[in-house]
Amino acid sequence: MSVENKNDTAAGGYFSIPDGLGFPVNARIFTPEKFSAEQKMAAETAGKFIEKEVAPKIAEIDAQKGDYGLTVALLKKTAELGFLGTDAPEEYGGAGYDFITAMLVSEIFGAGGSWAVSWAAHSGIGTHPLLFFGAKEQKKKYLTKLVGGEWAGAFAATEPEAGTDLYGAKTKATLSGDGKFYILNGSKTFISNSGFAGLFTVLAKVDGDPKKSACFLVERGSPGLTIGKEENKMGICGSSTCPLNLENVKVPVENLLGEIGKGIHIIFNTLNLGRLKLGAMTVGPSKHVITEAVQYALERKQFAMPIARFGLIKEKLAGMVVGAWMTESAVYRTAGLIEEKLKAVNLENSAETLEALREYEIECSILKVAGSEIFWHIADENVQLHGGYGYIKDYAAERYLRDARINRIFEGTNEINRLTVVLNLLDRAGKGRLPLAQAGAVLAKQLEETSGEELPAEPLALQAELVNSIKKMFFVAGGRVLEKFPAKEKIMGEQEILGRLSNMLSLIYIAESGLLRARESGGEIPETIVKLYVQNAALEAEKLAKEVLAFLEEGDMLKSYLGRLKRLGRPLANNLADPVTLERKIADKLIEKGKYFL
Repeated sequence: MSVENKNDTAAGGYFSIPDGLGFPVNARIFTPEKFSAEQKMAAETAGKFIEKEVAPKIAEIDAQKGDYGLTVALLKKTAELGFLGTDAPEEYGGAGYDFITAMLVSEIFGAGGSWAVSWAAHSGIGTHPLLFFGAKEQKKKYLTKLVGGEWAGAFAATEPEAGTDLYGAKTKATLSGDGKFYILNGSKTFISNSGFAGLFTVLAKVDGDPKKSACFLVERGSPGLTIGKEENKMGICGSSTCPLNLENVKVPVENLLGEIGKGIHIIFNTLNLGRLKLGAMTVGPSKHVITEAVQYALERKQFAMPIARFGLIKEKLAGMVVGAWMTESAVYRTAGLIEEKLKAVNLENSAETLEALREYEIECSILKVAGSEIFWHIADENVQLHGGYGYIKDYAAERYLRDARINRIFEGTNEINRLTVVLNLLDRAGKGRLPLAQAGAVLAKQLEETSGEELPAEPLALQAELVNSIKKMFFVAGGRVLEKFPAKEKIMGEQEILGRLSNMLSLIYIAESGLLRARESGGEIPETIVKLYVQNAALEAEKLAKEVLAFLEEGDMLKSYLGRLKRLGRPLANNLADPVTLERKIADKLIEKGKYFL
């Protein structure tokens, strides 16, 4: 059956559309295997910087108490390498790298402990609002200082009472009588880099009107701007986190960033990129921790043999590799999509830039959640693998775990991001930007028919079928949710259900990203990783779909829907792989190499 569809296969959220329903399929993605020589050179330079300049000073960085001279000095050194403005144009002193290279540098710097938080807060959310939405005069005045290391940047949106609810922010901006200044009053909390930042991007509401959100560039030292005391944090101890208080702070009208009424959009799009950047920054330390874990497992002996030879340790090591490789696949797939989108717009046009950056907000939120949770799992398994030593501060395993915890809170909590994924998908469909309804109608008819098609004889054909089955399960469960709760106000009251649907979308996106990458690059271990991840994803997705339907239905109706899921699960039920053998193959290769090797 064929359905006419003009939707862009590279559109944000399009990955959710099942194959075989008559809609176009885009099977090509950007992968790490496609890095250019220039991109590899940038990664090598960044890696050497972490190895020689940051890693030997991690303890010293974490011991800083209020005086961040070492952090600032290291930031200035990265400026000399072009890494404070990786994606800033050369005319403002930036390196002028493409978006993919910027993400690659983020991945490498992610292994820099709490210093990496300072770098990311500056080069990402502290600089991107100005870079993408600032006027030329603003960029000439401030962007050159930021990318040159003269000043550090900070992003001030979160408030004590509002938290992740940015619409609830109370900071107010009022135009002065002479029309030359905006007078800012309010408070901000948990502001990274606030102890040493020279420029703050501050979210406020003009006249307190929610429809007049705006961003302002506020210089450190502005009369009325007070920096509070440093927070005593669980992890990322070498980064600066302080509250801000703004009392009648006079900001020149020329420091209004973008337009009044667009401030919240600037913040959200900055967060979108920050979420992807965070996803990338979990990949680097994941690889680093895996290397440390396998080396420790080879050195540590119990019962006269290295613990790396024990089955349950191999299971842990394999799971760590799978998580890192699959996350990496999805990160660079998304980076490639955004790079293509940014190439097609005039970055001096803020409206075009806003639209381009919004395109992949679903994927960015998925990667923020998945990356942070997978890295947390990897760091936690590393502690377990170290045993009692993993709980001792003399071993890095303890710090990795503490530092990893914040990622599930940064850039909007994972709970908020889970809701963002599903609600944005539904919003895009409602606006005609995704053919969800059309695809659902075709699928409903398809499920009434029996299908006994054989799998094609090509690599990972079963895994492709399983990913498609997960997509169809999402449509079955998600479609029934929409039938039960057609109004957005009502569906918002069922957050547990939305969370399960979001988890299904995450499984789909990451599984498909790894699948497409392995099909392009080949290799026994990548294919083994995909087989293991996709099988586990299919099992988890079926469980999630059943839970959603059990909430919605009962009796014969529930049995009917569960029957549909059973039919969709046949490819897995008939071809269940032995996970232990797959895990051992991955772990044995890691042990042979003695380090993360993919």
